[in-house]
Amino acid sequence: MPIHIEELLNRLEKNGYEAYLVGGCVRDFIRGIEPNDYDIATNAKAIETESVFSDYRTVDIGSEYGTIVVVTQYGNVEITSYRYDGEYDDRRHPSKVEFVNNIEEDLGRRDFTINAMAMDLRGNIVDPYGGKIDLSRGLIQTVGDSAKRFEEDKLRILRAIRFATQFDFDLEPKTMGNINKYANSINVVSYERIRDEFSKILLSKTPSRGLHLLQETGILNELIPELIPTVDFDQKTPYHNKTLFDHILCVVDNVKPKLHLRLAALFHDIEKPNTLTIDESGKGHFYGHDILGGETAEKIMRRLRYDNITINAVKVLIEQHMKAHDVMTKKAVKRQMNRVGEEYIYDLLNLMIADRICTSEDRDIDFLLERIGIVDEILNNSEIYKKNQIAINGNDIKDLGFSEGVIIGEILDFLYELVLENKDLNDRDKLIELIEKNYK
Repeated sequence: MPIHIEELLNRLEKNGYEAYLVGGCVRDFIRGIEPNDYDIATNAKAIETESVFSDYRTVDIGSEYGTIVVVTQYGNVEITSYRYDGEYDDRRHPSKVEFVNNIEEDLGRRDFTINAMAMDLRGNIVDPYGGKIDLSRGLIQTVGDSAKRFEEDKLRILRAIRFATQFDFDLEPKTMGNINKYANSINVVSYERIRDEFSKILLSKTPSRGLHLLQETGILNELIPELIPTVDFDQKTPYHNKTLFDHILCVVDNVKPKLHLRLAALFHDIEKPNTLTIDESGKGHFYGHDILGGETAEKIMRRLRYDNITINAVKVLIEQHMKAHDVMTKKAVKRQMNRVGEEYIYDLLNLMIADRICTSEDRDIDFLLERIGIVDEILNNSEIYKKNQIAINGNDIKDLGFSEGVIIGEILDFLYELVLENKDLNDRDKLIELIEKNYK
Protein backbone atom coordinates (compact mmCIF):
# COMPACT_ATOMS: atom_id res chain seq x y z
CA MET A 1 0.00 0.00 0.00
CA PRO A 2 1.48 3.41 -0.93
CA ILE A 3 2.73 5.53 1.96
CA HIS A 4 0.38 8.44 1.21
CA ILE A 5 -2.64 6.11 1.30
CA GLU A 6 -1.49 4.64 4.62
CA GLU A 7 -1.15 8.20 5.95
CA LEU A 8 -4.72 9.12 4.96
CA LEU A 9 -6.21 5.95 6.47
CA ASN A 10 -4.11 6.31 9.61
CA ARG A 11 -5.04 9.99 10.02
CA LEU A 12 -8.76 9.19 9.92
CA GLU A 13 -8.39 6.33 12.42
CA LYS A 14 -6.32 8.45 14.83
CA ASN A 15 -9.11 11.02 14.79
CA GLY A 16 -11.62 8.38 15.87
CA TYR A 17 -13.14 7.46 12.50
CA GLU A 18 -13.30 4.23 10.53
CA ALA A 19 -11.52 4.22 7.18
CA TYR A 20 -11.40 1.63 4.41
CA LEU A 21 -10.13 1.36 0.90
CA VAL A 22 -13.08 0.48 -1.33
CA GLY A 23 -13.94 -0.42 -4.90
CA GLY A 24 -11.54 -1.30 -7.66
CA CYS A 25 -8.35 -0.85 -5.66
CA VAL A 26 -9.37 -3.63 -3.24
CA ARG A 27 -10.28 -5.88 -6.16
CA ASP A 28 -6.89 -5.19 -7.75
CA PHE A 29 -4.99 -5.84 -4.51
CA ILE A 30 -6.64 -9.26 -4.21
CA ARG A 31 -5.78 -10.02 -7.83
CA GLY A 32 -2.15 -9.05 -7.21
CA ILE A 33 -2.30 -5.95 -9.41
CA GLU A 34 -1.08 -2.48 -8.45
CA PRO A 35 -4.16 -0.21 -8.45
CA ASN A 36 -4.25 2.87 -10.67
CA ASP A 37 -6.16 4.90 -8.09
CA TYR A 38 -7.48 4.63 -4.56
CA ASP A 39 -10.85 5.49 -3.01
CA ILE A 40 -11.53 5.68 0.71
CA ALA A 41 -14.82 5.26 2.56
CA THR A 42 -15.29 6.52 6.13
CA ASN A 43 -17.95 7.17 8.73
CA ALA A 44 -16.67 10.76 8.94
CA LYS A 45 -18.99 13.28 7.30
CA ALA A 46 -17.62 15.56 4.57
CA ILE A 47 -17.13 18.52 6.92
CA GLU A 48 -15.31 16.25 9.38
CA THR A 49 -13.07 14.89 6.61
CA GLU A 50 -12.13 18.45 5.66
CA SER A 51 -11.29 19.17 9.30
CA VAL A 52 -9.12 16.05 9.64
CA PHE A 53 -7.15 17.08 6.55
CA SER A 54 -7.10 20.83 7.21
CA ASP A 55 -3.37 20.90 6.49
CA TYR A 56 -3.97 19.42 3.03
CA ARG A 57 -5.62 21.07 0.08
CA THR A 58 -9.12 19.63 -0.23
CA VAL A 59 -11.68 19.98 -3.02
CA ASP A 60 -15.42 19.66 -2.52
CA ILE A 61 -16.59 17.68 -5.58
CA GLY A 62 -19.87 16.58 -4.03
CA SER A 63 -20.24 17.10 -0.32
CA GLU A 64 -23.98 16.52 -0.72
CA TYR A 65 -22.95 12.94 -1.58
CA GLY A 66 -20.29 12.95 1.13
CA THR A 67 -17.30 13.17 -1.22
CA ILE A 68 -14.19 15.26 -0.63
CA VAL A 69 -10.96 15.03 -2.63
CA VAL A 70 -7.72 15.24 -0.68
CA VAL A 71 -4.86 16.52 -2.82
CA THR A 72 -1.49 14.90 -2.10
CA GLN A 73 1.84 15.19 -3.87
CA TYR A 74 1.32 11.65 -5.16
CA GLY A 75 -2.17 12.19 -6.53
CA ASN A 76 -5.75 13.00 -5.62
CA VAL A 77 -7.73 10.66 -3.37
CA GLU A 78 -11.53 10.66 -3.04
CA ILE A 79 -12.81 10.19 0.49
CA THR A 80 -16.55 9.52 0.76
CA SER A 81 -18.83 9.13 3.76
CA TYR A 82 -20.65 5.84 4.24
CA ARG A 83 -24.00 6.26 2.56
CA TYR A 84 -27.07 4.54 1.20
CA ASP A 85 -28.37 5.75 -2.16
CA GLY A 86 -31.99 6.67 -2.82
CA GLU A 87 -33.71 6.62 -6.22
CA TYR A 88 -31.64 7.41 -9.33
CA ASP A 89 -33.89 10.00 -11.02
CA ASP A 90 -31.28 10.99 -13.64
CA ARG A 91 -30.24 7.35 -14.24
CA ARG A 92 -26.76 8.14 -12.92
CA HIS A 93 -26.85 9.97 -9.58
CA PRO A 94 -29.16 9.23 -6.66
CA SER A 95 -31.69 12.01 -6.10
CA LYS A 96 -30.90 11.81 -2.41
CA VAL A 97 -28.52 9.91 -0.16
CA GLU A 98 -28.76 8.76 3.42
CA PHE A 99 -25.55 8.69 5.40
CA VAL A 100 -25.08 5.45 7.34
CA ASN A 101 -22.73 4.33 10.09
CA ASN A 102 -21.29 1.02 8.90
CA ILE A 103 -19.24 -0.11 5.94
CA GLU A 104 -21.50 -3.08 5.13
CA GLU A 105 -24.44 -0.80 4.28
CA ASP A 106 -22.18 1.39 2.16
CA LEU A 107 -20.94 -1.61 0.17
CA GLY A 108 -24.54 -2.60 -0.54
CA ARG A 109 -25.02 0.34 -2.93
CA ARG A 110 -22.20 -0.72 -5.26
CA ASP A 111 -22.54 -2.26 -8.70
CA PHE A 112 -20.81 -5.66 -8.74
CA THR A 113 -19.69 -8.00 -5.99
CA ILE A 114 -16.04 -7.77 -7.05
CA ASN A 115 -16.25 -4.00 -6.48
CA ALA A 116 -18.13 -4.31 -3.17
CA MET A 117 -15.25 -5.12 -0.86
CA ALA A 118 -13.38 -2.95 1.62
CA MET A 119 -9.90 -3.21 3.16
CA ASP A 120 -8.58 -1.48 6.25
CA LEU A 121 -5.08 -0.24 7.05
CA ARG A 122 -4.04 -3.67 8.34
CA GLY A 123 -5.22 -5.53 5.24
CA ASN A 124 -8.43 -6.95 6.75
CA ILE A 125 -11.09 -7.50 4.07
CA VAL A 126 -14.79 -6.75 4.55
CA ASP A 127 -16.70 -8.80 1.97
CA PRO A 128 -20.43 -9.14 2.74
CA TYR A 129 -21.46 -10.01 -0.84
CA GLY A 130 -18.95 -12.69 -1.78
CA GLY A 131 -16.76 -10.60 -4.04
CA LYS A 132 -13.63 -12.57 -3.19
CA ILE A 133 -15.33 -15.84 -4.11
CA ASP A 134 -16.57 -14.35 -7.38
CA LEU A 135 -13.02 -13.21 -8.16
CA SER A 136 -11.76 -16.75 -7.64
CA ARG A 137 -14.61 -18.17 -9.75
CA GLY A 138 -14.12 -15.58 -12.49
CA LEU A 139 -17.68 -14.30 -12.23
CA ILE A 140 -19.29 -10.91 -12.76
CA GLN A 141 -22.55 -10.49 -10.87
CA THR A 142 -24.35 -7.55 -9.37
CA VAL A 143 -24.76 -6.76 -5.71
CA GLY A 144 -28.30 -7.90 -5.00
CA ASP A 145 -31.02 -7.64 -7.65
CA SER A 146 -29.40 -7.03 -11.04
CA ALA A 147 -32.57 -5.46 -12.43
CA LYS A 148 -32.50 -2.86 -9.65
CA ARG A 149 -28.79 -2.18 -10.16
CA PHE A 150 -29.29 -1.65 -13.91
CA GLU A 151 -32.38 0.51 -13.32
CA GLU A 152 -30.28 2.77 -11.09
CA ASP A 153 -27.64 3.37 -13.75
CA LYS A 154 -27.93 1.88 -17.25
CA LEU A 155 -24.18 2.30 -17.80
CA ARG A 156 -23.72 -0.69 -15.48
CA ILE A 157 -24.95 -2.86 -18.37
CA LEU A 158 -21.90 -1.83 -20.36
CA ARG A 159 -19.60 -1.93 -17.34
CA ALA A 160 -20.54 -5.58 -16.72
CA ILE A 161 -19.41 -6.48 -20.23
CA ARG A 162 -16.30 -4.36 -19.85
CA PHE A 163 -15.25 -6.15 -16.65
CA ALA A 164 -16.02 -9.56 -18.18
CA THR A 165 -13.81 -8.62 -21.13
CA GLN A 166 -10.94 -7.09 -19.16
CA PHE A 167 -10.73 -9.95 -16.65
CA ASP A 168 -11.89 -12.76 -18.98
CA PHE A 169 -14.70 -13.52 -16.52
CA ASP A 170 -18.14 -15.02 -17.10
CA LEU A 171 -21.39 -13.16 -16.55
CA GLU A 172 -23.60 -14.67 -13.85
CA PRO A 173 -26.82 -15.97 -15.53
CA LYS A 174 -29.29 -13.58 -13.85
CA THR A 175 -26.96 -10.66 -14.48
CA MET A 176 -26.67 -11.73 -18.13
CA GLY A 177 -30.43 -12.09 -18.39
CA ASN A 178 -31.03 -8.55 -17.21
CA ILE A 179 -28.31 -7.20 -19.51
CA ASN A 180 -30.36 -8.65 -22.37
CA LYS A 181 -33.53 -7.19 -20.88
CA TYR A 182 -32.19 -3.66 -20.49
CA ALA A 183 -29.94 -3.51 -23.57
CA ASN A 184 -32.35 -1.32 -25.53
CA SER A 185 -32.24 1.35 -22.81
CA ILE A 186 -28.47 1.93 -22.96
CA ASN A 187 -28.97 5.05 -25.09
CA VAL A 188 -30.38 6.98 -22.13
CA VAL A 189 -26.75 7.17 -20.94
CA SER A 190 -24.65 10.07 -22.21
CA TYR A 191 -22.47 9.24 -25.19
CA GLU A 192 -19.39 10.46 -23.30
CA ARG A 193 -19.88 7.81 -20.60
CA ILE A 194 -20.65 5.15 -23.20
CA ARG A 195 -17.53 6.11 -25.17
CA ASP A 196 -15.28 5.74 -22.12
CA GLU A 197 -16.55 2.23 -21.31
CA PHE A 198 -16.51 1.17 -24.97
CA SER A 199 -12.91 2.36 -25.32
CA LYS A 200 -11.88 0.26 -22.31
CA ILE A 201 -13.44 -2.79 -23.98
CA LEU A 202 -11.48 -2.07 -27.16
CA LEU A 203 -8.23 -1.70 -25.21
CA SER A 204 -8.67 -5.01 -23.39
CA LYS A 205 -6.35 -7.93 -24.09
CA THR A 206 -9.00 -9.72 -26.17
CA PRO A 207 -11.55 -7.10 -27.25
CA SER A 208 -13.35 -9.57 -29.53
CA ARG A 209 -14.87 -11.20 -26.45
CA GLY A 210 -16.51 -7.97 -25.39
CA LEU A 211 -17.61 -7.15 -28.93
CA HIS A 212 -19.22 -10.59 -29.24
CA LEU A 213 -21.05 -9.98 -25.95
CA LEU A 214 -22.22 -6.57 -27.16
CA GLN A 215 -23.58 -8.17 -30.32
CA GLU A 216 -25.20 -11.15 -28.55
CA THR A 217 -26.95 -8.95 -25.97
CA GLY A 218 -28.25 -6.44 -28.52
CA ILE A 219 -26.20 -3.56 -27.13
CA LEU A 220 -24.16 -3.24 -30.32
CA ASN A 221 -27.36 -2.71 -32.29
CA GLU A 222 -28.17 0.21 -30.00
CA LEU A 223 -24.72 1.81 -30.03
CA ILE A 224 -23.32 1.06 -33.50
CA PRO A 225 -26.13 -0.31 -35.70
CA GLU A 226 -23.91 0.27 -38.74
CA LEU A 227 -21.91 -2.83 -37.74
CA ILE A 228 -24.89 -5.19 -37.63
CA PRO A 229 -24.94 -5.93 -41.41
CA THR A 230 -21.42 -7.38 -41.03
CA VAL A 231 -22.74 -10.14 -38.73
CA ASP A 232 -23.15 -13.40 -40.70
CA PHE A 233 -22.13 -11.55 -43.88
CA ASP A 234 -20.56 -13.87 -46.49
CA GLN A 235 -17.82 -12.00 -48.33
CA LYS A 236 -18.01 -14.41 -51.30
CA THR A 237 -14.28 -14.48 -51.80
CA PRO A 238 -11.74 -17.30 -51.53
CA TYR A 239 -9.59 -15.06 -49.32
CA HIS A 240 -12.05 -15.23 -46.42
CA ASN A 241 -13.52 -18.24 -44.62
CA LYS A 242 -14.91 -16.14 -41.77
CA THR A 243 -18.02 -14.02 -41.69
CA LEU A 244 -17.21 -10.34 -42.11
CA PHE A 245 -17.93 -9.65 -38.43
CA ASP A 246 -15.60 -12.43 -37.28
CA HIS A 247 -12.90 -11.16 -39.65
CA ILE A 248 -13.26 -7.66 -38.19
CA LEU A 249 -12.98 -8.95 -34.63
CA CYS A 250 -9.89 -10.97 -35.56
CA VAL A 251 -8.26 -7.81 -36.92
CA VAL A 252 -9.18 -5.86 -33.76
CA ASP A 253 -7.52 -8.56 -31.63
CA ASN A 254 -4.38 -8.55 -33.75
CA VAL A 255 -3.52 -4.85 -33.84
CA LYS A 256 -1.65 -3.12 -31.05
CA PRO A 257 -3.70 -1.78 -28.10
CA LYS A 258 -3.84 1.83 -29.26
CA LEU A 259 -7.31 3.35 -29.23
CA HIS A 260 -7.20 4.88 -32.73
CA LEU A 261 -5.77 1.66 -34.16
CA ARG A 262 -8.38 -0.58 -32.50
CA LEU A 263 -11.14 1.76 -33.75
CA ALA A 264 -9.69 1.69 -37.27
CA ALA A 265 -9.62 -2.12 -37.14
CA LEU A 266 -13.24 -2.19 -35.95
CA PHE A 267 -14.48 0.03 -38.77
CA HIS A 268 -12.06 -0.82 -41.59
CA ASP A 269 -14.53 -3.06 -43.47
CA ILE A 270 -17.79 -1.60 -42.18
CA GLU A 271 -18.93 -0.56 -45.67
CA LYS A 272 -18.34 -3.91 -47.36
CA PRO A 273 -22.02 -4.95 -47.19
CA ASN A 274 -23.00 -1.71 -48.94
CA THR A 275 -20.37 -1.98 -51.69
CA LEU A 276 -20.66 -5.67 -52.61
CA THR A 277 -20.63 -6.48 -56.31
CA ILE A 278 -20.34 -10.00 -57.70
CA ASP A 279 -18.47 -10.77 -60.91
CA GLU A 280 -19.28 -13.43 -63.52
CA SER A 281 -17.41 -16.09 -61.56
CA GLY A 282 -19.41 -15.37 -58.40
CA LYS A 283 -16.55 -13.65 -56.61
CA GLY A 284 -17.34 -10.65 -54.40
CA HIS A 285 -15.71 -7.24 -54.77
CA PHE A 286 -15.99 -4.16 -52.54
CA TYR A 287 -14.81 -1.21 -54.60
CA GLY A 288 -14.64 2.01 -52.60
CA HIS A 289 -15.40 0.43 -49.23
CA ASP A 290 -12.24 2.02 -47.80
CA ILE A 291 -13.28 5.61 -48.61
CA LEU A 292 -16.93 5.07 -47.62
CA GLY A 293 -15.74 3.26 -44.49
CA GLY A 294 -13.72 6.29 -43.44
CA GLU A 295 -16.80 8.49 -43.81
CA THR A 296 -19.03 6.10 -41.86
CA ALA A 297 -16.43 5.71 -39.11
CA GLU A 298 -16.27 9.48 -38.75
CA LYS A 299 -20.06 9.70 -38.31
CA ILE A 300 -20.04 6.97 -35.67
CA MET A 301 -17.14 8.46 -33.73
CA ARG A 302 -18.67 11.94 -33.76
CA ARG A 303 -21.86 10.42 -32.38
CA LEU A 304 -19.82 8.76 -29.62
CA ARG A 305 -18.04 12.07 -28.90
CA TYR A 306 -14.51 11.01 -29.79
CA ASP A 307 -12.03 13.86 -30.17
CA ASN A 308 -10.96 15.21 -33.56
CA ILE A 309 -7.41 13.86 -33.34
CA THR A 310 -8.67 10.31 -32.83
CA ILE A 311 -11.32 10.68 -35.55
CA ASN A 312 -8.83 11.98 -38.11
CA ALA A 313 -6.32 9.23 -37.31
CA VAL A 314 -8.94 6.50 -37.66
CA LYS A 315 -10.26 7.94 -40.90
CA VAL A 316 -6.86 8.12 -42.59
CA LEU A 317 -5.98 4.56 -41.52
CA ILE A 318 -9.24 3.19 -42.93
CA GLU A 319 -8.92 5.14 -46.18
CA GLN A 320 -5.35 3.88 -46.68
CA HIS A 321 -5.69 0.27 -45.49
CA MET A 322 -6.22 -1.15 -48.99
CA LYS A 323 -2.95 0.32 -50.28
CA ALA A 324 -1.14 -2.92 -49.50
CA HIS A 325 0.34 -3.57 -52.94
CA ASP A 326 2.73 -6.51 -52.99
CA VAL A 327 5.45 -4.49 -54.70
CA MET A 328 6.12 -0.93 -53.58
CA THR A 329 9.16 1.16 -54.48
CA LYS A 330 10.80 3.39 -51.91
CA LYS A 331 9.33 6.36 -53.77
CA ALA A 332 5.83 4.88 -53.42
CA VAL A 333 6.42 4.23 -49.72
CA LYS A 334 7.40 7.88 -49.32
CA ARG A 335 4.15 8.95 -50.99
CA GLN A 336 2.22 6.76 -48.58
CA MET A 337 4.11 8.26 -45.64
CA ASN A 338 3.23 11.73 -46.93
CA ARG A 339 -0.47 10.80 -47.00
CA VAL A 340 -0.53 9.11 -43.59
CA GLY A 341 2.15 10.96 -41.65
CA GLU A 342 5.11 9.70 -39.67
CA GLU A 343 2.99 9.30 -36.54
CA TYR A 344 0.61 6.79 -38.18
CA ILE A 345 2.63 4.96 -40.85
CA TYR A 346 3.60 2.11 -38.51
CA ASP A 347 -0.01 1.83 -37.33
CA LEU A 348 -1.16 1.56 -40.94
CA LEU A 349 1.30 -1.27 -41.59
CA ASN A 350 0.17 -2.98 -38.37
CA LEU A 351 -3.45 -2.75 -39.60
CA MET A 352 -2.50 -4.12 -43.03
CA ILE A 353 -0.64 -7.08 -41.50
CA ALA A 354 -3.55 -7.91 -39.16
CA ASP A 355 -5.99 -7.63 -42.08
CA ARG A 356 -4.01 -10.19 -44.08
CA ILE A 357 -3.40 -12.71 -41.30
CA CYS A 358 -7.14 -12.75 -40.51
CA THR A 359 -8.02 -14.31 -43.88
CA SER A 360 -8.62 -17.90 -44.91
CA GLU A 361 -5.19 -18.45 -46.43
CA ASP A 362 -1.72 -18.21 -45.00
CA ARG A 363 -1.26 -15.00 -46.93
CA ASP A 364 2.16 -13.49 -47.40
CA ILE A 365 3.08 -10.60 -45.11
CA ASP A 366 6.80 -10.56 -45.88
CA PHE A 367 6.39 -7.63 -48.26
CA LEU A 368 4.76 -5.61 -45.48
CA LEU A 369 7.56 -6.50 -43.08
CA GLU A 370 9.99 -5.33 -45.77
CA ARG A 371 8.00 -2.10 -46.04
CA ILE A 372 8.51 -1.51 -42.32
CA GLY A 373 12.24 -1.78 -43.00
CA ILE A 374 11.96 0.79 -45.80
CA VAL A 375 10.12 3.19 -43.49
CA ASP A 376 12.82 2.67 -40.85
CA GLU A 377 15.49 3.50 -43.43
CA ILE A 378 13.70 6.65 -44.63
CA LEU A 379 13.26 7.98 -41.10
CA ASN A 380 16.69 6.95 -39.80
CA ASN A 381 18.38 8.66 -42.76
CA SER A 382 16.13 11.74 -42.51
CA GLU A 383 15.14 11.27 -46.14
CA ILE A 384 12.57 13.61 -47.66
CA TYR A 385 9.07 12.20 -47.92
CA LYS A 386 6.74 15.13 -47.11
CA LYS A 387 5.71 17.76 -49.61
CA ASN A 388 6.42 20.51 -47.11
CA GLN A 389 10.03 19.31 -46.92
CA ILE A 390 10.87 20.53 -50.43
CA ALA A 391 12.93 23.73 -50.49
CA ILE A 392 10.27 25.87 -52.15
CA ASN A 393 6.63 26.68 -51.41
CA GLY A 394 3.56 28.19 -53.02
CA ASN A 395 4.54 31.76 -52.16
CA ASP A 396 7.92 31.28 -53.84
CA ILE A 397 6.15 30.08 -56.98
CA LYS A 398 3.81 33.09 -56.89
CA ASP A 399 6.87 35.34 -56.77
CA LEU A 400 7.94 33.77 -60.06
CA GLY A 401 4.79 35.13 -61.70
CA PHE A 402 2.36 32.22 -61.31
CA SER A 403 -1.00 33.21 -59.87
CA GLU A 404 -3.49 30.39 -60.38
CA GLY A 405 -3.81 27.90 -57.53
CA VAL A 406 -4.17 24.96 -59.90
CA ILE A 407 -0.88 25.56 -61.67
CA ILE A 408 0.91 26.22 -58.37
CA GLY A 409 -0.32 22.87 -57.04
CA GLU A 410 0.73 21.16 -60.26
CA ILE A 411 4.23 22.65 -60.02
CA LEU A 412 4.60 21.59 -56.38
CA ASP A 413 3.52 18.03 -57.28
CA PHE A 414 6.05 18.00 -60.14
CA LEU A 415 8.89 19.14 -57.89
CA TYR A 416 7.89 16.74 -55.11
CA GLU A 417 8.14 13.76 -57.47
CA LEU A 418 11.56 14.87 -58.69
CA VAL A 419 12.89 15.36 -55.17
CA LEU A 420 11.63 11.91 -54.12
CA GLU A 421 13.73 10.46 -56.95
CA ASN A 422 16.79 12.61 -56.29
CA LYS A 423 17.22 14.35 -52.93
CA ASP A 424 20.13 16.40 -54.36
CA LEU A 425 17.57 18.40 -56.35
CA ASN A 426 16.08 19.75 -53.11
CA ASP A 427 17.85 23.08 -53.44
CA ARG A 428 15.90 26.34 -53.90
CA ASP A 429 17.95 27.56 -56.85
CA LYS A 430 17.83 24.18 -58.58
CA LEU A 431 14.06 23.97 -58.11
CA ILE A 432 13.53 27.49 -59.50
CA GLU A 433 15.65 26.52 -62.49
CA LEU A 434 13.47 23.43 -63.04
CA ILE A 435 10.31 25.55 -62.86
CA GLU A 436 11.60 28.03 -65.40
CA LYS A 437 12.73 25.23 -67.69
CA ASN A 438 9.46 23.29 -67.59
CA TYR A 439 6.75 25.92 -67.04
CA LYS A 440 7.94 29.09 -68.81
